[in-house]
Amino acid sequence: MSEGYHPEKSKVSADKLSDFVRLQLSGDLKEVPGIGPKTEEALKAAGISTTFGLIGKYLTLKEEGVGPVEHTDRFYYWLKSVVPPSAGQFRAGIVRSICEKVNLTFPGLYEEDAYNTEA
Repeated sequence: MSEGYHPEKSKVSADKLSDFVRLQLSGDLKEVPGIGPKTEEALKAAGISTTFGLIGKYLTLKEEGVGPVEHTDRFYYWLKSVVPPSAGQFRAGIVRSICEKVNLTFPGLYEEDAYNTEA
């Protein structure tokens, strides 16, 4: 498995992910699975104070010619740069949750099947 994002690194349960994807967002960062007090504090220090801002950050990392895997890796590495290592164990779950949520509105931005290693 690569050093970047992979859905198998996510510690978010299928039920929590499903609940989040269906949830009407309030804007509270802690509504995102995997975001606790340390991660919330780090995100706020980086200028992200709401779930909407976090989704916006994800969307700003998508540029022409950037495919779903590279786009998701960009978001993963950005999170890695702002979230302290002590809270980093939940990074993949945060990425997956945001990607799955946004993919409902913008299909094709996130493709979990692209991470399939089976031929």
